[in-house]
Amino acid sequence: MEDEPAGLGERGRRMWRESLAIWSLTPAHLVLLEEACRIADRLEVLNTIILRAAGDGNGDPGQFADVTGLLAESRQQSGALKALLAEIRQGQYGASPATVDPTGGAGVSDLTARIARKAQG
Repeated sequence: MEDEPAGLGERGRRMWRESLAIWSLTPAHLVLLEEACRIADRLEVLNTIILRAAGDGNGDPGQFADVTGLLAESRQQSGALKALLAEIRQGQYGASPATVDPTGGAGVSDLTARIARKAQG
């Protein structure tokens, strides 16, 4: 199993371990996974700040009056995480999610080549 990247928080470390338990990734996809883990940690921090800004639920106002920017950043980070995870999943093929194309191919040309090989074999 690949070593856990330095500097990950709890959520990112959990995501790293659990992802490697089910996926076999190319070096390029490992880089994408590392970035996805960092984004997961960043989302955790943003969520903590947003919750603090909202107050404690007992009528005590939060520390920040306007969290619009934080919410927008959280949405952007969520979108980036979703795109990275889709890219990682796209690199998987075959009957098992733990199987990966050793060439790292997952694009249309790779799909066309795989279909042609299957038709010949």
